Formats: sequence, structure tokens, C-alpha cells
Amino acid sequence: MATLMDAGLASSSASMTCDADWRGLNIGLFAFDFDGTCTQKDTTSLLYKATEKYHASTESEMKELDAQWSELGRKYWNGHQETVSNSILHHSTTASEFNESGLRSFLQEVHQYDFEMMERVEASELLKGISRDGIKEVAKEVKLNQGCLNVLNHINLPLYLITVNWCQDLIHAKLGQLKHLKIFGNHLPLEGELSSGYLAKNLTNAFDKETIFQQLVQDKSARSEGISIFVGDSITDLLALLKSDLGIVIGKSQTVRKVAKSFGIKLIPLQEIQNKKASECQKETFCSIQRGVLFEARSWNEIGFTLFGANYSPSKY
Repeated sequence: MATLMDAGLASSSASMTCDADWRGLNIGLFAFDFDGTCTQKDTTSLLYKATEKYHASTESEMKELDAQWSELGRKYWNGHQETVSNSILHHSTTASEFNESGLRSFLQEVHQYDFEMMERVEASELLKGISRDGIKEVAKEVKLNQGCLNVLNHINLPLYLITVNWCQDLIHAKLGQLKHLKIFGNHLPLEGELSSGYLAKNLTNAFDKETIFQQLVQDKSARSEGISIFVGDSITDLLALLKSDLGIVIGKSQTVRKVAKSFGIKLIPLQEIQNKKASECQKETFCSIQRGVLFEARSWNEIGFTLFGANYSPSKY
């Protein structure tokens, strides 16, 4: 729900190019987030519209359900921002070095708040009675960031999507055409053919994402060379981003930048990767990259040019 209320994402530019001598990177593992990373907006706000109750409602009843969800979202966002601000004050320091222990304590407090809000969503029963056809219908409203599918289709490797999104069926409806897609996320438990209104909380926070990503990195190390890459946009992505050889932050979330600054995480323009010597970028890890350093991408097409150099075609797929 946080991405829904956060600052808008940067637009993609198909005209962006790369240095003519840039050959791209040797990728061994590629993982990414969904909401706000692949999508222009958070998709959580669409799920209640996939219920049988919503589809059977009159116009006035729909407005009432819309108002109930909006109020839940407002309370969540206000509390989330308050939790973020208070926890930063409690766990950050004035030192400029990367403060990993403070970051982890901060993320734990934010997770506790988010988990409580998930239980409030369940208690509201606004997600009870979601059908598969309803999911397919609301999926039509989901807009992907320009260049996202194009970049993902250029990657001839398994694509690991690690997300706290509540509904894998919605993700499949938007990205199911991708070859080698493997989703780590949540689903909506069913009562018969419809959702029960509860959430299967398999993956809910930054620590869960980190655990999954670390396991993927360990598995990769035993069978292939190349660097590990994670692309994300929010604070739940931070630990996985920091564990990757190349962590790429996409979008303009003000919260993730506030947190990064508070805990000594440096954000460097992604295009600066092209200034590195080719030999540095083809190693299994970026030996010259310091702990607590992430890269910012203005768009998916910028990511594409960085990964594939002149071999990247921004309008191929």
C-alpha cells in the first residue's frame, strides 16, 4: 500500500543511449520487485474491486466501498509515515557511514506496523469474495512502466520476481507471458472459488526478500558466473538491493531516499557504471563498490542500456 501514496515514478525515455564503447554487463542472476518497480502505481488498491460484491453493487454501493478502501489507505499511509519518521529518529545516527544495524532495527519496526495494518485489511472483509475473473478484469487497469517488459525480454536467464504483493494471479495476468518467470510472493486463500478475505502472509517484509535473494545468490554461485542484480523501488527492497552486486533503485520514492540518507546509503546515478573499466564490470562481483552503495536509474531503458550496451534495443519487444 505504501507505493500507492508515495511520490510518482520517473518516466522512461526510449531515446536514452549509452557510450558507444560500452559492452554491457555479465549477468549471472536477475531479480526484481513488482509494485512501483514494474508498475506505474501500487496494484493493491485494485484488489477490492475484483470481489463479487463490488461487481454486483449499485453505483452508490460502489462509492461506499471505494470510500471504505480510501479511508483504510489514508489511515495506513498516515501511520506508515509517522512510523517511518519516528523510527528514523530512534535508530539513525549523525555518522555518514552505512548503518546496517540501525537500518535493520528501523525495518523491523516498519514491518510490525505494516503487519498490523494487514490484519486490519483482513478484518474489514473488503478482500473477501475475489474471483479469478475479477482479478483478470482489474489487471487490465494495471499500467507497466515503459521499457520494463522490453528489458526483461532481453534477459536470457530465469527472472526472479520477489514481491510483497498480495496476489500472484494479478502478477501472472500482467507478466505471465515472460519466459522463465519465477514469482516469490503471496496469494489470496480461497473458500471454494472465491477468496476468504485473509492474506497468505508468506512474504511480507524486507527480511523475507533478503532471505530469498540470498538463497538465489548461493544457488547461482554453485553453477554460474556473472554478477547478481536486484531492481526495486521501496524500503522493503533495501536489504535485497544491498545484498546484490548491483542494486538498482528505480523511480522517485521520497521515502526510500529519506531512509537511504538517514542510514548512510549512497545513491549513485546508474550511468556512472559505464565509466568503470570493462574489466571491473565483468568480474563476478564489483570489487570496487563499497558497502551501502546503490545505483539510481531514471528508467527501465537506462537499465537496459547499462546491462546490454549497444546490443539493447529500446523498442524490440
